[in-house]
Amino acid sequence: MLSFNRQKEHLQLVSRTFALTIPLLSMPLEDYVGMAYLLCRICDTIEDDPALSHEDKIKYLGEFPKAVRGEIDVKEFTSVLRSKLVGSNNTYELDLVAELPDVVERLNTFPSNIVSIITRTLIIMSDGMARQQANDVITTQHDLEVYCYSVAGVVGEMLAELFMAKCKPFSKNHDHALQLAVCFGEGLQMTNILKDIWDDAKRGVCWLPLNIVNHNDPEEVKNFIMSMDQQTRIDFIREKVSVTLGHLLYAVEFLYSLPWYAVRIRAFCFVCMAMAFLSVRNIYENPLFDDAKQIKITRADVTDVLRRAKYFGFSNTLLRRYFKSVIGDIPVKQGDLAALYASVSKWAETR
Repeated sequence: MLSFNRQKEHLQLVSRTFALTIPLLSMPLEDYVGMAYLLCRICDTIEDDPALSHEDKIKYLGEFPKAVRGEIDVKEFTSVLRSKLVGSNNTYELDLVAELPDVVERLNTFPSNIVSIITRTLIIMSDGMARQQANDVITTQHDLEVYCYSVAGVVGEMLAELFMAKCKPFSKNHDHALQLAVCFGEGLQMTNILKDIWDDAKRGVCWLPLNIVNHNDPEEVKNFIMSMDQQTRIDFIREKVSVTLGHLLYAVEFLYSLPWYAVRIRAFCFVCMAMAFLSVRNIYENPLFDDAKQIKITRADVTDVLRRAKYFGFSNTLLRRYFKSVIGDIPVKQGDLAALYASVSKWAETR
């Protein structure tokens, strides 16, 4: 069985960001969220592997939650999947996949309601990724919302359910918390899409809606993005920043809704959100960046965020002042929360 220390080691190797934020949670939430992240990361590994065909990705994404739930043999699934992931250049992710049986064994030591929350997430995520592989094209903002929900919005719902399982007073606002939590996940995902947009474009990939005929043609995507003049680039990036901030502002409402005494949960949420706010601010101020390193937040920024989480994360007033100071006068586009949730969420229908 995977040890807790080995779980933390995997986390350090596959995600420096979440290796920084997840330990802010108290036990057993740190354990639950760390486990959930690693399982979600395996979904990402399947989706992102450049050597797998679309058909194979759909196949293994469909089988993955079944293996985790014990509906098919997890050791056999792991052996076949690991042999297929030869195109991945991330050896740490491959090591994680190879230990899936041990990961699942540890998962099954958790309380049944926690296991249910995590496996429900995997079902929704893997199904959404598989549908995207089946030539679903992102041509509208709604398409982007659906995709971001599958890979990140559902993670927001999972976090909300895990938090509510450990913090009962918070669960009084269950339905509204889930709506806000979807924006938490989607806001972070949209931030990552913006940070990586030019690196993705160089290989003919774009997760944002473009006004082109064939969004699945890498050459057409690459040529369209790379041929933008400077002003078009600036307008395009800044408009997407405004939409992303709309989601992030709903996300901070999720943070504000947490009880003030849930200090470690609030610290976790604050650090995740603050780093996203700082990133989109950097993108807005430098929209002509062509490398993610040019808009990366500094170590000093991260140190400042961690300090603030420790000393005033309990105060909504101080947090509001902080987020307002970060975004300044950047315009925000914020859609209807209930309508967004109704159009994307699969949480209630997946058991």
